[in-house]
Amino acid sequence: MLASLQTPAPGQAPYVRAYPDLRPLADKTLVAWVTPANLTQRGGSVLTLECSESFDGIVLGELKPGAWMAGSELFRRTQTDQATYPVEQEVGKAPIRMAAVYKGDHVTLYRNEQVVASYRMANPPLKPGSGSHVLIGLRHRARQGQPDSAFAGTVDEARVYASALSPDELAQVALGKPGGPKPLARWTFEDGSCRDAEGAFPPGALHGGAKISGGKLVLNGKDAYMATPAGRVWQTAFHYRPKAGNFADPIPFYWKGEYHVFYLQGDVGLVPWQHIVSKDLVHWRELPTALVSDGAPDSPDGGHMFTGSVMEHAGTFHIFYTGHNPGNPAALEVVRHATSKDLIRWKKEPGFTVGPDGVQYARKRFRNWRDPFVVWNPVARKWWMIVIATDPKDPGGENEFGRAVQGLLSSDDLVTWKAEPPLPGGLGEECPDLFEIGGTWYLLGGGRYVSGPAPGGPFKTPAHAYIDFPGVYAGKRMFDGNRHIWVGWMWDGPNQTDEAVAGQGVLSWGGFMCMPREITPGGNGELFCRPAAEIVALHSRPVAQADPAKPAEMALTSDGMVECVARVEPGADLTLTLRDQGDGRAYRLTVEPGKGRITLATPTSEWHRDGCRIDATRPIGLRVFLDGSVLECFVNDAYAISRRVYDLEGGKVRVQSSGKLTVETLRLMGIAGAPPMGTP
Repeated sequence: MLASLQTPAPGQAPYVRAYPDLRPLADKTLVAWVTPANLTQRGGSVLTLECSESFDGIVLGELKPGAWMAGSELFRRTQTDQATYPVEQEVGKAPIRMAAVYKGDHVTLYRNEQVVASYRMANPPLKPGSGSHVLIGLRHRARQGQPDSAFAGTVDEARVYASALSPDELAQVALGKPGGPKPLARWTFEDGSCRDAEGAFPPGALHGGAKISGGKLVLNGKDAYMATPAGRVWQTAFHYRPKAGNFADPIPFYWKGEYHVFYLQGDVGLVPWQHIVSKDLVHWRELPTALVSDGAPDSPDGGHMFTGSVMEHAGTFHIFYTGHNPGNPAALEVVRHATSKDLIRWKKEPGFTVGPDGVQYARKRFRNWRDPFVVWNPVARKWWMIVIATDPKDPGGENEFGRAVQGLLSSDDLVTWKAEPPLPGGLGEECPDLFEIGGTWYLLGGGRYVSGPAPGGPFKTPAHAYIDFPGVYAGKRMFDGNRHIWVGWMWDGPNQTDEAVAGQGVLSWGGFMCMPREITPGGNGELFCRPAAEIVALHSRPVAQADPAKPAEMALTSDGMVECVARVEPGADLTLTLRDQGDGRAYRLTVEPGKGRITLATPTSEWHRDGCRIDATRPIGLRVFLDGSVLECFVNDAYAISRRVYDLEGGKVRVQSSGKLTVETLRLMGIAGAPPMGTP
């Protein structure tokens, strides 16, 4: 049924729902009646069901020319050995009924009544649910604008069934006839619209050269497709997220009193660089898009604008970024360059392309070569560029990335770059960041960091090597003259349930920007992390406080900042329970000083941070921020552990210990005034 946008009531999930409001489709059947325009096309889909970054679809010719297959992201649920797959023979004749049946971990692909393939998936099945969308013509959204991604021909009708149809049930499914099992969704195009006749999905929209003619969807194999909008809008009080898609890899840059955050906008097709700015780390203003895909389909700028860095030199601002294009026959990834005089309007340098040298770093089409971070090295008196690269001694196969290393290049002029040996002890991780605090150099990447005595290391992994992980990823920082301010992104969970986020989960690329943090040296080569002072000051309104008669318990009447200061006896642990429902379900932050461990647990999973130095002879300070589905926890303003949470609302806050416990402070602070993000 159709569900209109509405603000969730207390106890509901912390996001605004929109259709489709679906239960997860563990079993399903995709059916489409199609007529290919030619058999030379490679990789277009006649029906795709996509959820977040994952999809299942009926695809023509992607792996074997002229052969139909059940497509999926990175071929996770696709049979790649297609030697026995038949080659399509019909062009421009009667519509072909293609059907893909997903039952448990088994896939059966039909052409009319013929079984094309029947196999067991190598990976768990996709279970699309609320927020999913349908594509007809385009394989999946990440391929928008890419070659070999769009179907050429016509689609008479397409259907989605919320069950795995048996051969007998499938035999009853006929073009234009209502007989057989009732479909979940059905597109007939008879009235000239992209309306789902069953009402499960919102009306679709035509893109590119797509058109409806004679009750058929006509697709040109280049840029034409139909898509239904994904249906979820999130709600937070102070965490930034763009209105469309999500917030992915940040590229922070401070300049003259303003905190700029460039970021990759995910879940919108070809990835652009977006740009926001703030004077107070609380209120963010959106600025014009910085970089977009604007090159030829087979050029470095014809695909995604992936991560890089922003810096200033001699009155000019520079962006070094990754041109990532699977359609580029020369290389999947190269480093590109753009300049600006005002941080707003950017001009790409068309003649600038930096790739691996083939000696220090593997030079083949598929290899790591991305995320350039450019910094001035005061010791070498040169510009350094840190990238993720591939070790030439372990380059992997033709379509593999090989072993990743932390690559290094040097330059005197930001134009000509020389390959240097990899950084010793480097992580070989994405989104690198290299900086110095108090004589120690830190190299960040992905979710970890290493530290060393000089810009070139050697780097070693400290006992505690995470700023905040697994809840925050790809964090980088900027220096405002006094503080290093660090931001990253917090994963969206598929289907918005705690169970779906269990362990590492199958999580999306991108989500919300985490709250800005201040990172400081913690000794022993470690970094400490605490919420930016501006975020703490934002939460200045007292909401609730524990009764002196029950100092370890408090009603959680709203979201906000929970502050707890408590003492425990040596050898005991300390647990702060949040959104406690009184039936055993809750979110729990546990500190074990004797083990040096911090644990964040939900009813379905838990995550640990080890190597934490916590003095049990002193009061332990806990500060936790609850903002819709965002949960960020800080211990002693030193260690952070965060995660997205979905299932529980309200309830109580409780403080517990395995030994003697003294609670000195337990209170809930709310935002004073209007929430910075407003309401959706």
